[in-house]
Amino acid sequence: MSSSVRRASGIRASVSAAMSREYSSAQPMTCRLSAMSRFEWGDEVVREDPFLVYAQRRRRLPQLLLDAARWGGKVHLVQGERELTFDDTFAAIGAVARHLREDHGVRPGDRVLILAANSPEWVVSLWAGLAVGAIVAPGNGWWSEEEVEHALRLVEPTLVIGDARRLEKVAAGTPTIDVATLRPIVDGATGGAAALGELALEGDETDPALIVFTAGTTGLPKGATLAHRSWIATMHQSLAVSRRLPHTLPDDAGFVSLLTGPLFHIGGLQALGLALLGGGKLCFLEGRFDPGQVLEVIERHRVEVWGAIPTMTIRVLEHPSIGERDLSSMRSVPLGGAPVSPELLERIQQAFPNTRRRVTNVYGMTETSGTLAAASGRLMAEHPGTTGAPLPLVELVIAEPDADGVGEVLARTPGQMLGYWRDDEATAGIIDADHFVHTGDLGRLVDGRLSITGRSKDIVIRGGENIAAPHVESVLHEHPDVADVAVVGLPHPDLGEEVAAAVRLRPGATADVEALTAYARERLASFSVPSAWWLSDDELPMTDAGKADKKRLRAIFPRDGA
Repeated sequence: MSSSVRRASGIRASVSAAMSREYSSAQPMTCRLSAMSRFEWGDEVVREDPFLVYAQRRRRLPQLLLDAARWGGKVHLVQGERELTFDDTFAAIGAVARHLREDHGVRPGDRVLILAANSPEWVVSLWAGLAVGAIVAPGNGWWSEEEVEHALRLVEPTLVIGDARRLEKVAAGTPTIDVATLRPIVDGATGGAAALGELALEGDETDPALIVFTAGTTGLPKGATLAHRSWIATMHQSLAVSRRLPHTLPDDAGFVSLLTGPLFHIGGLQALGLALLGGGKLCFLEGRFDPGQVLEVIERHRVEVWGAIPTMTIRVLEHPSIGERDLSSMRSVPLGGAPVSPELLERIQQAFPNTRRRVTNVYGMTETSGTLAAASGRLMAEHPGTTGAPLPLVELVIAEPDADGVGEVLARTPGQMLGYWRDDEATAGIIDADHFVHTGDLGRLVDGRLSITGRSKDIVIRGGENIAAPHVESVLHEHPDVADVAVVGLPHPDLGEEVAAAVRLRPGATADVEALTAYARERLASFSVPSAWWLSDDELPMTDAGKADKKRLRAIFPRDGA
């Protein structure tokens, strides 16, 4: 990483004067709920080299459970006919934590890998792991068997918690728990927050807490290691911006949100944390994403907030029953994972008229614990293409801007990862000596607003999933009929981008699109399998350096398939 990076001025958000107040120094840690008084979350931003942080803040993730204990009998988790109150959830966390510690020997610093679909048991497992001091690794439920094997080698978990379908991909001899066996523990737990018992609160805020996986540029999953501070900082600034700091909320506060993305995504974790701290009811779908079920849940539970990727909203907007549903409860639609066009923005506001200008576009990445910048509906309407202003603790700079002010977007935030788990080389390639994360995105800053113009990394973002083009290429190269291959992302109206593969076949090859698709499905996660193919006997377009000319390839790629 070059040490002579030319940067534009960093953006440092100011703190709302309306919320400013003085706070005493952080309260000492304690391990018992009864010893905690209501903690005051600060909004005064200070610099603790090298980051901007809140002076008064939580230091350990299990402390958030103590902040949420006040919500007691309010409903917290909903899936189908199941409902768990906050008290139910806390009792279950305490029971599962004891199960992990006493029956499976999980100790502080051990890794616990979760491989399961969204469910109350998933949520309880996450918090139970953190409660005993484990480092929790939410695995991608769409991984191939090869990717699961890689994650197991990388993380070396003491225990894998998963559902039956995903545990089939876990190597024999690995200690596992089927989430189905946790359900009786969850449903039978009693005692509310008092049942949490001893929480692992000792330690530093920079200790590893989570390993959240991302594709990166090599294809096989990398583990972004998030400290306790990382996730807390991202949630804290989101709460400060929305004026919903936990200690300022009345006891009857709350909101209803719908999560249609996976909990193993950073956006899912953020939604979970915000619901916990805000007394929120968090609804999950049953089974795969179903736009009809989304509308049903919104109407039935009077959902107010639905965070999604644009492709999901498009499918819901196109569902034939949308005009028959009462969607008046909807107040906010945060969108991320792909750009939001003015046309889509208008359609969402028409379908959910009470959102008014509260359709937002957020920009962030796993390596920064999620959101770096956000744009309101009004800002997007006034400045099409903007991804908004940075959050209060985020510093954004543009590296080596060209004449138009475009360069790589660099970010520094206390929410960023410590590094990639057991991969110092990859870490050095993304975090520089000044602690800035090199996002791989190209953009410009104008009057404090960030606009993303492209990417410098060879990544396809399909429906919010990062897909490393070189990894897909390496898999396809192994097919005996493939002489050369280049993978690019092509614009897609629903997914943002789709994976497109241009393949030069060997002389006499018999492989067709169907055969290559089947080959890829056996070796890649489902979202990484190309959906557009171009098979040819001719050389692929090349640059003067002898590499595939992907810019030209995108321009000439046939849009009607092979």
